Amino acid sequence: MGRKGIRDRAQAGFTLIEMLVVAPIVILAIGAFLTVIISMTGEVISSRAANTLTYNIQDALARIEQDVKLSSGFLAETDTNLTGAGGNTLQTGQGPNNSTSPFRNVSSGANNLILNMIATNGNPLSVTSSYVYLLNQPDPCATPQANIPLSYNVVYFVENGTMWRRVVMPQSYNNTTTTVCAVPWQRPSCNPDFIVSPGNAFCAAEDIRLVEGVTSFSTQYLNGASGDTPIAAALIEGTNSAGDIAARNTALQAATTLSVTIASTQTAAGREVSQASSLRVSRLDINASSIAAIPSPTIPSAPTVSVTTAPGAKAVFSWPAVNGATGYTFQYSFNSGIDWIVGFTNQNIRTFTVDAPHNGASVLTRTFARNSAGTSAEASRGVTIPLWEPLVLSDGWSNLEGGASRAAYSKTSAGIVVVKGVIKRTGTFTVGETVATLPIGFRPGGNIMFGGTASPNVTSRIDVNTAGNIQLSIGNSATWSSLDTIRFVAADALTFTNATPLQSGWTNFGSGWQPASYAQDSSSRVWLQGLLTPGTNTDGTQIFALPVGMPAAQYHHIATRAATFSAIGVSATGIQTKGYGTSYFSVTSMYYPTTTGWTSITPVSPWVTYSGFTTPQYIKNADGIVSLKGFIRSGSTTAGTVLIRLPSGQNLWPRERLVYTTVSNNAHSRINILANGGITIETGNATWLSLDGIHFIGEQ
Repeated sequence: MGRKGIRDRAQAGFTLIEMLVVAPIVILAIGAFLTVIISMTGEVISSRAANTLTYNIQDALARIEQDVKLSSGFLAETDTNLTGAGGNTLQTGQGPNNSTSPFRNVSSGANNLILNMIATNGNPLSVTSSYVYLLNQPDPCATPQANIPLSYNVVYFVENGTMWRRVVMPQSYNNTTTTVCAVPWQRPSCNPDFIVSPGNAFCAAEDIRLVEGVTSFSTQYLNGASGDTPIAAALIEGTNSAGDIAARNTALQAATTLSVTIASTQTAAGREVSQASSLRVSRLDINASSIAAIPSPTIPSAPTVSVTTAPGAKAVFSWPAVNGATGYTFQYSFNSGIDWIVGFTNQNIRTFTVDAPHNGASVLTRTFARNSAGTSAEASRGVTIPLWEPLVLSDGWSNLEGGASRAAYSKTSAGIVVVKGVIKRTGTFTVGETVATLPIGFRPGGNIMFGGTASPNVTSRIDVNTAGNIQLSIGNSATWSSLDTIRFVAADALTFTNATPLQSGWTNFGSGWQPASYAQDSSSRVWLQGLLTPGTNTDGTQIFALPVGMPAAQYHHIATRAATFSAIGVSATGIQTKGYGTSYFSVTSMYYPTTTGWTSITPVSPWVTYSGFTTPQYIKNADGIVSLKGFIRSGSTTAGTVLIRLPSGQNLWPRERLVYTTVSNNAHSRINILANGGITIETGNATWLSLDGIHFIGEQ
């Protein structure tokens, strides 16, 4: 064959027969190569899976080792030692399957590892961290070294083939007001899915996922690092009754060493990967359980109760924490009554404010400390609310002193608010300014107006509004002004009836002022209130009628306030004008409609009784208010002249000089009620002078 023939054959390639022979060989070679590659890849994947599984198991064992070394003991059930810090009920999401049930170290043949830990205020591995102590168990937080530390639990458990680490904290673990001396570094954890849905504000962290595909998680408890014999009683499940759990706890208290094995099987690249590893670890401080354990409580001692009074007829009772107490019960009664009112029961509260019904009331209390062991003896404490409470004066105003009444207020057992005080001002007086504010419970149900007296012996106007503001208006003086005429029914103490119809063109003033209305208390006293716009103003014109039992048996002349000084008449049918009220007219006052129960007093000569009107008399009500009435005439009007003298020994006298306005011959008059029982005139008219409408609290 020539060269050309050889060249042509080479260019033609393999023949069909040759390809049929070569192709299978090539395919077999490629398949063999792919098999080798796949086998090598599977080995790599399974090897990596095995390495990862080994790492996860070792990481889990390392965490267990660290926790066991720091633990104060092994537990048969979660929450065993949390009672001292918020109760023994787990929060939702803290128990198995996100429940409130406790974990147990052995349940249905499966093991859980439950460690009791001591909370710290920082990372427990840091040398600067210290224990978090329970508040007042028994000492205050300033010196807590003798206190019980806060316990929490760490639980290692398997759920749906996955091993988890959970931190179980008591409900009030971070409450520095009632439970602990500091916020712990540790935080309660829950299953990540549970935190997201439905959500739980209590859980502050996610459980740590440790190992998946766990086929075995077994524990053994031993006594001593070199001990070989497991403590069998620590794992006897029984029925998981309280007795079983108590028996396991007793056995676990003797254990200082843990032997634990974790086994897991997983599938990687179609191959089953299994790993198992064990750990033996001892607690570092075998005495830690005695440090952290909360001792069985004993019945606490009775609290030591102290009391202070506060404005508004209040008594504030308080007491320091009682060692071992988890709650307190507080009860009180008034005026030595036998009916006890419950303030609170078995709560961790150590102060309570009692609102007394009136000034001068006695408050008796009994307080008990409680815990699971029982209730302490009764701690009894009582106090009498002061009869008078200082009225806090606004800037620029102060007490006149010099024997005159000092600014104060009181509320009687009938709900009557009485104010007293002769006050002066530094600086310029502004009409309508507020001189003081009465506390809640000592305020009228609507704005009311009083007539008063001020320097130099002139009529004045005093307003008291629903916010408790005492405001001085027309006629008041910075030299001195008297508040002694203020007395009214506290809001809601009595039910008032609106006076209808108003007669002779008279109408209610409105604009927040009380309407003309009346009420009668249990002592038959009639209370009037209201601000009116005058109609017919002729002396003796009736403004409104009163129902049966309320008109006066004797005609009264009672000083009041209109655009100038004025007075009202209380007749046998109703309320009348005395003919000198214009623009506005206040009927706020009080009187007795009957003549029974009064004691007669003889005017001091040359003053005599003005017959045909009220007889000079006094009466003292059960709530301490002394009332005067009487129409007198023909005496001396020299300042300081004694009009009448109240008898001694009957608590009819005030403790300080009171300055009152009254009506004398249809004009303003000023009288003083002295601390020795004498009633003197300072300015007035001898034609006639009325003692009607004079009321004050008798003290001596």
